Amino acid sequence: MMVMADSEADREAKLAEIVAKIRYILVGDAPQEFVKAVAPEPPQQVLTGIGVGRAHRLTLLANHVFGDEEKACIWLTEPQEEFGGKSVMQLAVNPAVADHIEEALRRIHEERIFRD
Repeated sequence: MMVMADSEADREAKLAEIVAKIRYILVGDAPQEFVKAVAPEPPQQVLTGIGVGRAHRLTLLANHVFGDEEKACIWLTEPQEEFGGKSVMQLAVNPAVADHIEEALRRIHEERIFRD
């Protein structure tokens, strides 16, 4: 089986969609372009397949973005309607998706730093 790498434009489009979804969850901004019908899946109680290092990085980044460990933990572990009923940590089991989430959180955090 041959795996094709995303083009830079595809990667940027996916990243922009993730940033928009994260922004929507954090502050309620609802951009028009990311409204897609996603069939929610039942929430899974046990997370498997995500590495400790990846989970730690996501947790640290979310803590910086939220400025509150409890809020970050809830956001990372609670199922999100916008993500098809999955939590961020469940999505992060896929390494490519986890990369996009990390980059989106970094961009949001950097934007906040430059605005202050």
